[in-house]
Amino acid sequence: MSDAEEQIDVRGDGRIVLYKRPGLKKPKWQARIRVPNANRYKIVTTKTDNLVQAQVFAVNLYEELYFTVKAGGSVNSKTFKQVFDEWKKAVEKQGPTRQGGKWDSTVNRVKSYALDYFGSKRIADLKVTDFNHYWDWRRSNYTRKPPSHATIKREKVCLIPLLKFAKQRGYITAIPELETPNFKPQRRSTFTAKEWENFYTKARAWVKDGQNKATWRDRFMAQQSFLILANTGMRVGELRNLRWSDLRTVKIDDATQMIAWVKGKTGAREVVFQPGADEYVKRIYDQRFLEQGEEPALDSLVVCHKDGKPVLSFKNSFKSLMEYAEIPLVRNGMTRTVYSLRHFFATMRLERETS
Repeated sequence: MSDAEEQIDVRGDGRIVLYKRPGLKKPKWQARIRVPNANRYKIVTTKTDNLVQAQVFAVNLYEELYFTVKAGGSVNSKTFKQVFDEWKKAVEKQGPTRQGGKWDSTVNRVKSYALDYFGSKRIADLKVTDFNHYWDWRRSNYTRKPPSHATIKREKVCLIPLLKFAKQRGYITAIPELETPNFKPQRRSTFTAKEWENFYTKARAWVKDGQNKATWRDRFMAQQSFLILANTGMRVGELRNLRWSDLRTVKIDDATQMIAWVKGKTGAREVVFQPGADEYVKRIYDQRFLEQGEEPALDSLVVCHKDGKPVLSFKNSFKSLMEYAEIPLVRNGMTRTVYSLRHFFATMRLERETS
């Protein structure tokens, strides 16, 4: 600061220095502050040309920074939002992540909830307990459905690059050891044997009642899909992507059974249909033949709309059938979804002493 017109060492030890920049018509007092164990100066404007007011401001700031650094913070700390904005711009200029993926999903996971929660908080003030409170908050704050434990863990992983960035920039002196609280996962809600009998029996009448409606085909395709899911244990996404070329039949215990090669979130695997469940696939095949006047192409989707496009959701059809069959959508405090059919399949296999 050799070019400063004036400079005052407030404490006499060089830790709080006030100065005015030269060449300005109405210069304000600037403060250069350095506290013990901090590796950088903090330089700010006091926003006043009054020396007494500037001294009071600088001393108060010094004390605040002193306790911040003592608690593990940084003199150059910024708010979570300020760091997020800098980090977002920085990663946009980088190449792929270490795993070869894009930064978009990582940034969006932080932006969706953590940015809203931590936004105005100083990032240097955040401790492990703050993040633990955030996980609790996150479990009851969501847009569409409660986050699973796996979702919380992914969001935790996405916060780490931002915190590393903050440490590199000197905004924090250490990265908090983030923890995600353990919780006992709830079992998926399923059907009792009586409810299932009612479900598939009423499904026939449900489809028939839609015979003269524009929704008949949707109901028919949903009915066959629900029966396939409950008799194979497929995930909804696996059925959605199933193509005719993925199907084959084999002899098992002197009976013919259908096997499907499916690809889902856990990778590719084979699914064995329960005896007689291939009938539901045949019904879809016959309907497609009737619509097209020819056999479905091997590379075309099994479950699809009339134009061959995938059926993206059976959510509304499932609710409609459940209401028609007068089966409660909520059982034991848990809402039943299409995924409950997969859980029903597993439950039935275990009840029949399958390993």
